[in-house]
Amino acid sequence: MTAIENRINTYLEDTISAERNFEHALASFGEAGEQGKVQSMLSSFSAKAKTQHERLTQLLERRGGSPSTAKTILAQTLAFTPLSAQIGQGSSEKNTQHLMVTFAAAAAEMAMYESLAVAAMTAGDTEVASLARTLQSEEQDDYNQVWSILHESVRESFEAATASGSSPAELIRTYVQDAIAAENSFETQLNGFSKEGNDPAIQSLFAEHAVETKGQYEALTTCLEALGGSTSTFKSLLAHVFNFAPKIAQVGYDAEERMTQNLMMAFAVENAEVAMYECLAESCRLAGDAETESLVLRIQQQEKATAEKVWSRIAPKAEQSILELRSAA
Repeated sequence: MTAIENRINTYLEDTISAERNFEHALASFGEAGEQGKVQSMLSSFSAKAKTQHERLTQLLERRGGSPSTAKTILAQTLAFTPLSAQIGQGSSEKNTQHLMVTFAAAAAEMAMYESLAVAAMTAGDTEVASLARTLQSEEQDDYNQVWSILHESVRESFEAATASGSSPAELIRTYVQDAIAAENSFETQLNGFSKEGNDPAIQSLFAEHAVETKGQYEALTTCLEALGGSTSTFKSLLAHVFNFAPKIAQVGYDAEERMTQNLMMAFAVENAEVAMYECLAESCRLAGDAETESLVLRIQQQEKATAEKVWSRIAPKAEQSILELRSAA
């Protein structure tokens, strides 16, 4: 087996590990909370993830490989936070948070399959590329389904929270606190990404967005203080989820692969933020807080723009990884 064939098999192992993790996490999400529509959707996604890692395993075995029991970097990164991070959240709010996390996970998988498909096509492996595109399409469907139900879930969560005695203003303060905690965590990770690898353009992209994220954090903090709140040292659910796996999980990967992984993780984070701000904006509308809503939507547009920039770098980097391996042969 050639070095490139081994590389593609390693990528298949990565995706299998990630899909197994997603299957279990989504199954637990399907059993939590009280929004039946959300629970049913996430349970169906879990069943789909099972068929995905089974198809990937069959392909890997036909190629002479076998799945690894070790968790890959993406599986560790998106291992999902223990539900203890949701202590203090109402049942409906948990469902909304699970949708945000699932939206980001679907984005991560779309990026993961983009990388696999491009690497396989560059290697001339059409069978792997075809399956990767099929599974990517399935993840895009999950992504779209989550977005379509997000507003409804937010409204149910907001109404349940206010019915339980929380004031609209109190809820907005809490949600802004969560966003601040998430942005603070993301800024740290982006600064770390900007110092890794050997691609100045990608490093610059991460560094520039870290600066932008710091500005978002500061604007949200000013907003929170105007609302009568203060920042908390407690990390929000999304801050926990995307606090990223230890870099030891990337041992054995070359510089190009590590940078591709960082791009995939960053794409997941940007989409987590897009979903987070969509939920916050809807809550602001329900609370009649137009000023906070305006700020949130402005930040959301920045996250969407960065997500597009990150996406545009994934395919070229995946291609480069294979081309460099070929030139070294």
